[in-house]
Amino acid sequence: MTVTVQRVQRSAQFEQFRRLQVAYEESLPADLRHGLLDLASLEILYGEPNAALLGLVDDKPAGCVAITMLDTSSDVLKRLYVDPAFRNVGLARSLVNAALQRSREHQRLRVVLDTDRERLNAAYKLYVSLGFQECMPYGPVDYARPTYMELRIG
Repeated sequence: MTVTVQRVQRSAQFEQFRRLQVAYEESLPADLRHGLLDLASLEILYGEPNAALLGLVDDKPAGCVAITMLDTSSDVLKRLYVDPAFRNVGLARSLVNAALQRSREHQRLRVVLDTDRERLNAAYKLYVSLGFQECMPYGPVDYARPTYMELRIG
């Protein structure tokens, strides 16, 4: 299997990203859902200085992640999802690494995220394996037991 990650820039790619986000939302417990955005909103939200990344396995859309600017020194990693049919091939790790590389290119000093350590344990373990550590909250979230994490990259 060939795993690749590309920056989402065209409307057709944003539609693929959106379809994966719909599947992501449906996979989450109700209290962890973010709410869906329409295609136009996604294109605005994840345009520069932010980004949406699409993961492909053998050229098939299989996963995604987004990264947004928190401030001039920090980015926020968001909405990591891999279709269950494509798990365990390294796609989630590739997506996060591509997002981290983008943050380095934009000279950020850290990347932060929030997850639910208990209910999203596979994601939590991935983040720990990549060097993320638990940290103080970087901002509010809409669910009860967030686990805030950060990775210093600068």
